[in-house]
Amino acid sequence: MALSIDQKREILTARLQQFESELYQHELNRATAEALGIATDEADTAIAQLNTAIAVHEQQLTELN
Repeated sequence: MALSIDQKREILTARLQQFESELYQHELNRATAEALGIATDEADTAIAQLNTAIAVHEQQLTELN
């Protein structure tokens, strides 16, 4: 049984909220690393990946409307 449009919207919205939460956490990690004078490579990579995931999911949500 295929998912309804409303079910897909709910999934996309929930995932977007999760990604935004994770993005905020990685931004905090990056700021902490900067304050400590340590490399921010891991945080930068995670932030880039999450920004891409957010963009993809937002596009999918837009296509459902």
